[in-house]
Amino acid sequence: MKNEQTYRFGKEEELFHQTILHANNTPAYGLFDGEMGITLVLSEYERARKRRPIKNAINFLLDNILSNLHKNMPLDFANGLTGIGWGVEYLIQKGFQKGVGVEICEAIDAKLMAVNLRRVHDLSLETGIEGWLHYIMAHVQGAKLQRREAFEKGFLAECMDVCHQILLEGKADKALLSLSNKMIHILKGEDTPYSFHLGQFIQEPYSEKALGLHHGISGQLYKMMEGHSL
Repeated sequence: MKNEQTYRFGKEEELFHQTILHANNTPAYGLFDGEMGITLVLSEYERARKRRPIKNAINFLLDNILSNLHKNMPLDFANGLTGIGWGVEYLIQKGFQKGVGVEICEAIDAKLMAVNLRRVHDLSLETGIEGWLHYIMAHVQGAKLQRREAFEKGFLAECMDVCHQILLEGKADKALLSLSNKMIHILKGEDTPYSFHLGQFIQEPYSEKALGLHHGISGQLYKMMEGHSL
């Protein structure tokens, strides 16, 4: 009987195949649990591992996300509009995609500017102020790099007031206090860069039944690329 050799994928390759095969089956479009988070991970994978053939799949996912945006989607950072907008800026500013962020995210900005930030009590990353600050800072930076302007001045002044209030009260977690301080420096026009760190949104333990960035397979694929063990 002839000996047969069975090729076994390494763990990273296994996670990649699971991600690319099922990416379009995800029932959500957002950053944490949907197609946007997966798109960012696959973009990093394509660049790091020089897998040019998956570029078409990445472009398909991004087109699908942007074509399905609608005004009734929540503003949530985790799985709503601001997280998707943050992902758009991530792709443009890191050179994965071409485009003008303020044009692509125009409808997102309009919905966010309609909110009275001073009356928002939700300070969380997932659905409140902390997540919105991530988007606002990334978006303002992206607009500046492209010599454009993001948001109306009145909205940015309101954002500044909210950040000052958060620091004054000092009751928020360290992440929000740090973001608020950075936002104030950015809005004052100081040279304070906003850095994109995808890994900060990945949670442990992860579920092998989930595909998303936050606590799923694609998040673990990103961690493996970054040199973290599972």
